[in-house]
Amino acid sequence: MYYLIFSLIVLLAGTLGSLAGIGGGVIIRPALDAFNYYDNANVANFLSSFCVLAVALTSVIKSIVTKQKIDNYKASIFLGVGSIIGGIAGNFLFDLVKTYSNKNWLIIIQSIVLILLLVFVIFYMLFLKKKGVSLKIENWLLIIIIGLVLGIISSFLGIGGGPINVAILCFFFSMNMKQAAINSLIVIIFSQTSKIITTLINGSLLASSTNMDWYMLLCLIPVAIIGSLLGSFINKKVNDKVILYVYIITIFVIIGINAYNIVINSIALSW
Repeated sequence: MYYLIFSLIVLLAGTLGSLAGIGGGVIIRPALDAFNYYDNANVANFLSSFCVLAVALTSVIKSIVTKQKIDNYKASIFLGVGSIIGGIAGNFLFDLVKTYSNKNWLIIIQSIVLILLLVFVIFYMLFLKKKGVSLKIENWLLIIIIGLVLGIISSFLGIGGGPINVAILCFFFSMNMKQAAINSLIVIIFSQTSKIITTLINGSLLASSTNMDWYMLLCLIPVAIIGSLLGSFINKKVNDKVILYVYIITIFVIIGINAYNIVINSIALSW
């Protein structure tokens, strides 16, 4: 039953992730936490990261194969380089917090951080962006530093950082929604590859206490790819305004899921 439920979640997340550049992890990770199916936070984090990587890779490869123009991709590559380092640092931060807290506290901390970030994202996208508040950064060192911060955030939260990436790309590089969507996925490829490799190297998934669900991973990857292809197809058929609406509505849903996770895990701590 859970295989079917999680597959539907990943299909939806992959579609929205590819369509609006949010990657999907920002939906997958909180949803896995909400069902409380896995006792070990490493499992949910790894499943989310791998699905997000599958979504991002599929979308970017499809764009390259179909010769879709990707504007300002060099900036995204520099962001990606920074996010590799940030991804390693974020994974270390995740392990540190997990060591000194239990699963409930970890989920609460991640949910609060994500909600705060998404509130700022909504404020910018709904109000400041419409007023033309944006920059045009070209300094490669500054771009790498921004990528470093994005990598830390996405790796620690296990979400890929998609919604935050999109807002950052719109603000710092004056991109429209379609440009930000595909470039966000490029950054996600770098950050999530870094996170996955770091996780595999530190051996936490191979520990007997982790109980990694490899069958679930094999089930979800093809679903993530299908969702990504569907999202890419829709992206070509709609305009910037539609993508923005989908992006904002998705963020509100994500905030709701994370608020639910905070309440449920707070109750669990009080028992």
